[in-house]
Amino acid sequence: MAGLWTLRFGLFGCRDDETHGGVLHIEGNRMAGGDGQLIFHGEFAIDGSTLDASLNVVRHGSGLGYRGLFGALAPIFRLDVMAEAISPDLFEGRVQRRGSMGIRVVMRRFDPMTDRSRIV
Repeated sequence: MAGLWTLRFGLFGCRDDETHGGVLHIEGNRMAGGDGQLIFHGEFAIDGSTLDASLNVVRHGSGLGYRGLFGALAPIFRLDVMAEAISPDLFEGRVQRRGSMGIRVVMRRFDPMTDRSRIV
């Protein structure tokens, strides 16, 4: 799991060009990343082929075009992630904020962990 991953997320049923993108850094049982509007970090566990994560999210962007896929525009909130391994370098699943609809997420490993990429 360790390494740098790309994220694509959007409403279930949307076209790929309608999804948003971000990055994710995974090391040990920790993950951290973000996009142009959100920064997130937290812990995850894998049971068989299922990844479960709980993430703290901070909204840092104030762009007028932000659509708020995760509900209200709260500055800090939590997200839960559940994804299935399609391959060692690809997970697909759902990101959910309590009280809002789930969002489709695709995680694809971009680069494996190297000494240079370790979180300090």
